[in-house]
Amino acid sequence: MATSTRDMPLNGGHPALDFVNTVDSRRGRWGPDLLRCCDDLIVLAARVGLIDEKQAVILDQLAKRRPQQAGTLVEEAISLREAIYDLFVVEDTNQPYPDKPFAVIHERARRARARQRLFETKEGFQWLQPISELTDLVDLFAWQASELLIRRHERRPVRECKGDNCGWLFLDTSKGGRRLWCSNATCGTHARVKRFRRKADPQN
Repeated sequence: MATSTRDMPLNGGHPALDFVNTVDSRRGRWGPDLLRCCDDLIVLAARVGLIDEKQAVILDQLAKRRPQQAGTLVEEAISLREAIYDLFVVEDTNQPYPDKPFAVIHERARRARARQRLFETKEGFQWLQPISELTDLVDLFAWQASELLIRRHERRPVRECKGDNCGWLFLDTSKGGRRLWCSNATCGTHARVKRFRRKADPQN
């Protein structure tokens, strides 16, 4: 079991889904929550490639200088995370997107888009968001969620892991498109072992 955003597996296949998966379990039980402080958010953003090392240092310094704002930011991040979960989990059952979480994501993504600037990178020119305020960090994840939504026609539906005590969201990139678990090595193995034991001892 992961203990922080430093060691949690990145099984979502997309930054917005890895952000959602900072709750260790949503099936059978809820939690623990791995977003406990601003540093947890900064670490995750760096791990999924949304910020570089220099930006991470700047944000860490800002969080230490503004502890009250950093605490509020974590609350905002959790609110956004749950909206992203509520929006994308319905893809697994082919249900329509709910309005309320869409509105939450739209508002923060709109803020991120308004701050974007055109930069030349190694991959060519790209629209990027300058990182100068703590709130930029949450807006980045909202923008990623909006991009995942925009590209719905280019990808398979988001799936919810069927493993016991999991419920993580992930993009199914398997060849057959029938992946059930966020990770075959963890939830998949656990499910197979459980099924084997049930067959070996039908009374249990």
